[in-house]
Amino acid sequence: MRLRRDFRYDVESDDTTKVVRFHDFQDQEHTCQVTDYSRTGVAFIMEDGSLIFKIGDIIPDLRFYSLDNEVHRGSATIVHIQDEEQWGKVISRVGCSFIDGLMDVYSIIKADKITKLQNEFLDFVQSMAIEESLDPEFINLTSHLHYILSGFNERLKQEEENIQKEDEELKPVLAETLRDLAFESLYEELNRYYDHFTKVVGRFTDSKQHFIHREYFQKKLGEFFMKSKLFQRAYTKPLGYAGDFEMMNIIYRNQFEGDDLFSQIMNKIDCEGSGAKAVRNRRTFFYEKIRALVMNSHNQEVIKIMSVACGPTLEFYDFVFSLRDKKIPIKIKFIAIDQDRNALDDARSRIDPLLAERDDIELHYVEENIKRLIVGKDEVNDLYIGSDLIYTAGLFDYLSERASNRLIHKLYTFLNPGGTLIVGNFGPYNPQRFIMDYGCEWFLLYRSEEDIKALASGLPENVSMDVEREPEGINLFLNIKKP
Repeated sequence: MRLRRDFRYDVESDDTTKVVRFHDFQDQEHTCQVTDYSRTGVAFIMEDGSLIFKIGDIIPDLRFYSLDNEVHRGSATIVHIQDEEQWGKVISRVGCSFIDGLMDVYSIIKADKITKLQNEFLDFVQSMAIEESLDPEFINLTSHLHYILSGFNERLKQEEENIQKEDEELKPVLAETLRDLAFESLYEELNRYYDHFTKVVGRFTDSKQHFIHREYFQKKLGEFFMKSKLFQRAYTKPLGYAGDFEMMNIIYRNQFEGDDLFSQIMNKIDCEGSGAKAVRNRRTFFYEKIRALVMNSHNQEVIKIMSVACGPTLEFYDFVFSLRDKKIPIKIKFIAIDQDRNALDDARSRIDPLLAERDDIELHYVEENIKRLIVGKDEVNDLYIGSDLIYTAGLFDYLSERASNRLIHKLYTFLNPGGTLIVGNFGPYNPQRFIMDYGCEWFLLYRSEEDIKALASGLPENVSMDVEREPEGINLFLNIKKP
């Protein structure tokens, strides 16, 4: 006869309502998040658990809490320990088997279901109350936009089905014609609505008004905007933050990407927005800066260029690509710094093949947490010292004034005399701001020319500074030149 193992209940990673508490051999109390449980045991995670426990150890006072209520107390035996590295730390998954009787699993599930029902119903009541305080014009615009988007979505589905019935030679031509027609129509219509929404939310005087209107907007229209590959990634933030390297790649590709025509059109509309155009323009802006530096450095044998929070590094790719079959009279050391290894791998896969036959360009990929540079506690990489050009395109859109100032001061120390530090930041004018904020929670810190210059306060008085703009007039660039 084969015994059936007790059913295990998994706990979501963001569920902090279920924990265990116990004392270790030094009598230090720990509170650890539960990952799964059954009548006969529990598993939890803790930092460096394998340094504290080994299989066979007994925890004499293991207490299981659910929704702040103690549901089990007793001793338990360690039966499993598995380590893995997360966020630069060793996190252990520890499995225990209860010694002193079975746990009342039913009481946990019953409390969970009651709590879930209470929370969901209270959320419903609260949402009804919130909608009473919404701006009537905002509600009207949202309702009309829902009608338009749902209509486009349904019509495109029907047309796609009809196209599939056509001859194979006609299918791609008809699909492309339909896609182009729908894009042109919906692009104009959406931008007209975004302008109206911008005027309405411009009347809001506090963050609470923005919050409740954004919640309503996403509830009514989120299904449509999440069809866009760009906005879906911005909203879900798979790397923990918006503006990651793959989002930049989507903007740079600027294509009809998606599983169906409606998704492709929504993605293309987002990539054709003025803010996205500004991102593409800064690629050209920094390409020209690199090119001008290299072409005008007649008296140097080596120039050093550093890109901070480099992302896909397409501006340097463009520069190297432009040098195919050409030799340059100086040597270039280029340093690509990013906290995301995937971003560096993405840049490497694109640029390294172009450097295979070259000995005049030396490229260094550095995985570096930008916060370490800001805090300044760790030793500085000698590779950074003596740079002729340091630039960062979109990092400061997310940094506070204090962090920005500290980072500017740090980067300034890396410059050679005569070197330039360029800091990019979105200015106050961004027609795409409403849909970035409300559609996918892609929030930036917008700064005026005066605001950007203020970020460099405290630098020597003889430093020269000026601000440039890309053609859309959205992305500003602070140029700081070291005497």
